[in-house]
Amino acid sequence: MKNRVISMKKEGYGVNVLIVGHRCYRCHHAWVPRNIGEVPEICPKCKSPYWKTPKKIFKKGSKKNGK
Repeated sequence: MKNRVISMKKEGYGVNVLIVGHRCYRCHHAWVPRNIGEVPEICPKCKSPYWKTPKKIFKKGSKKNGK
């Protein structure tokens, strides 16, 4: 799995810092794991086990199974 890079940047406060962390596709929560080598099973904020997969957006009137 690719490492995600979270940019913590505040204007006027010195140097820009890049922190390796994770971001939830469901609630957009960003966090830095305690153990960098391990991939968390759930998002710590929304508790979703699907935090690594983007949501599928369906158009109004279309069916989910593609028929």
